[in-house]
Amino acid sequence: MSDIPVVLVTGFLGAGKTTLLNDLLKRPAFRDTAVIINEAGDAGIDHALIETGSDEVMLLEGGCICCRMKGSLNATLNGLLRRRAMDDFAFRRVVVETSGLADPAPVLHALIADPLFNRHFSIAGVTTVVDAANFASTLAHHPEGMTQVALADRILISKADLATADQLAAAEREVAMLNPLAECHVLPASSRDGTLLWIDPRETPRPLARRFSATGVGHAVTTASLAFPGRLTQDQVDAWLDRVSDLFGAALLRLKGILHLVEVPQPVVLHGVQGLVYSPGLLANAAGDENRMVLIARGIEEQDLADALTLLAGMARPE
Repeated sequence: MSDIPVVLVTGFLGAGKTTLLNDLLKRPAFRDTAVIINEAGDAGIDHALIETGSDEVMLLEGGCICCRMKGSLNATLNGLLRRRAMDDFAFRRVVVETSGLADPAPVLHALIADPLFNRHFSIAGVTTVVDAANFASTLAHHPEGMTQVALADRILISKADLATADQLAAAEREVAMLNPLAECHVLPASSRDGTLLWIDPRETPRPLARRFSATGVGHAVTTASLAFPGRLTQDQVDAWLDRVSDLFGAALLRLKGILHLVEVPQPVVLHGVQGLVYSPGLLANAAGDENRMVLIARGIEEQDLADALTLLAGMARPE
């Protein structure tokens, strides 16, 4: 895998991202973390500052770095990389806290389109924080709240103590409908465990719960996944990716896959966002020998996504 893993932390305004992030940065195991917060985001990091390097970069209590994004995320990451090379700041991981109003799809798209990012960083995953008490209202009035959940690898349902039993149950149902494949945690009233924000790229993704699953909420977001045996060639994967790009274009919000290729001994990890696909590397400790592919789209019929996955599975050669 690439050198520096990056986790994108998203969630609507007031969901509790900053509270969890503050807890994460207080923990000794996360002293070597760089945090990028959106200039237009929430209150941001409220740690006491012990040193200010510039208007943009601050050294936080515990040794973490806080970088307030004033330009593009790519430029901010590259700036931190230059500082790291000059030994100004040592960090091994990056957490990006987006604005509560941000759609994560174009953020991910911009990252994987950047060759410098791909040489030095990798996307470890997307964590979305959901406010149980206000999630229904968020979905009704803010479509970006739906996309934040649909693109997540991990979902944290916060403020369960402030929600009624009906509100909490409704939030869990909506999350499961929008993204049945994400790992989901309901945070207890007393929990401020910020480590749940971090997705360790060394961990093997949990297996798909079903051999085939698809879900949709009207024509808003559809999700399909497939686990299948066999090995694929690089040419077959490239041809399938070209086909999927032609069929779905930017409507394919995200693609996530772990594929066993004939040419390499270890499974290959794939990420795709709105027509762009990249691989952060090989998965060293994969459990099992099945291929896995997930497609998340907006405005695409479930059957069309299922057909695309079936096409890929049909290319695989038996072991």
